[in-house]
Amino acid sequence: MDRRTFLKAAGSLAVLLPWTGQKAFAQSPSYKGPFLLCVHAAGGWDPTMFFDPKLPYENNTINRTYDRLESLGPFSYAPIDFLQNPSNNTSVWLHSPAAFLRKYGESLLLLNGVDTETNAHPIGEQIVWSGHVASEYPSIGALLAIKASQSLDLPCAYLVNSGSYTKTLGLVPLSQMDASTISNIAYEGYFRGSTPANTPGPNLLSPQTSQRIRQANAQRVQYLNQQLSLPESKEALSRYNKAVLAQSGLASFADSLPAQRITVTDSVWRPGANNTGNINAALQLAQMALYGFLTGTTTSASISYGAFDTHDNNDQNQRIYLGHLFVLIDYILTEAKTLGVSDSLYVIVGSDFGRTNRYSGSGKDHWNVTSLMAFGPNIRGNRVVGATDDDQHPAYVNPQNPSQRLPKNSGGIVLKPWHVHRELRRVLGLGQFDTHYGLLDKSIPLFG
Repeated sequence: MDRRTFLKAAGSLAVLLPWTGQKAFAQSPSYKGPFLLCVHAAGGWDPTMFFDPKLPYENNTINRTYDRLESLGPFSYAPIDFLQNPSNNTSVWLHSPAAFLRKYGESLLLLNGVDTETNAHPIGEQIVWSGHVASEYPSIGALLAIKASQSLDLPCAYLVNSGSYTKTLGLVPLSQMDASTISNIAYEGYFRGSTPANTPGPNLLSPQTSQRIRQANAQRVQYLNQQLSLPESKEALSRYNKAVLAQSGLASFADSLPAQRITVTDSVWRPGANNTGNINAALQLAQMALYGFLTGTTTSASISYGAFDTHDNNDQNQRIYLGHLFVLIDYILTEAKTLGVSDSLYVIVGSDFGRTNRYSGSGKDHWNVTSLMAFGPNIRGNRVVGATDDDQHPAYVNPQNPSQRLPKNSGGIVLKPWHVHRELRRVLGLGQFDTHYGLLDKSIPLFG
């Protein structure tokens, strides 16, 4: 069924559904922003390997990889390269802190010395991505999707993969899918076979047959709606009807996706790199999310990548996974600008927590203090807020001017994840959720 035939059939269905269907077809789902993309470094990254560097001391206790610090504008960074050694033992350059800052420093707000108050993975994930440790708190991506879904029937408002905190409390569906899944749902009358991931294969049903099936389905739904009396049953039927109607939005999403899925080895990114940690899956979900934003079918996405729980070989493994993570962030920011959605897109990058300032053998244990990166239209970049001392303990900041450090016991505060979430809720327009999902402490102007 081509797009024109699908819309014609959809129009026939709308005539047969005078209650909720008419409005849904008259106004195809289209969300205009703001958009949110959360990137999770799974397992606990080591900020001293990028934007919170520390000089070695006491026989290289803090780090064993570099012996000097470098800076660019307000940022200090570890003067290292993120390298990967593929199977042919040829060193492949993935990224570096310096290269990233040269490209994105003007738009980056770096938050150092953020105290998660935990060294447990599940709690760290939850507080970083919801701002609270209470069990019944939605993730920030879910809140944005919930708000948008109050007025729009979006087919995949919240795109996620596994490995991060994405709880919705059942208030909005999670969408875990790839391009093939979207095509199979959007083009149910086709056989995909070996065709490209986002295009239908041979048509199994004629357009006329497809339309008759839809009309029969609409008549059946209308009959059931007239027969049902229980509010719960009517609500269930309404949800089913909305899901069917939202398929038109899903088809436009599937139509928009490039036939070529992004991979880390694409020539414009990192030729010779391999799919360490399944970075390609993360890149492809990012690609889907960006096109979901472009077509107005997606509000938010949460992408988890990596194996940063480096209890062994910390410095080597952090460099490999940070390299791929920086490639992922680089792709997101570059492609968002190319697609024209960057003016409405917020990108937040974080992890469960940080790594200790002491080695255990060649590895590092969990550490409650971490860093976050933030990009977005209402986030003033080229700034560093917060800091850690030489032992990676968090500094105190002025709550009126958080870029200013204060001595202990002089009215300063330590940055916490809920401070970040207060600002996120403000710029995303999510204040309505403060009544039921309130955050601790007062708001401070982190975003400038």
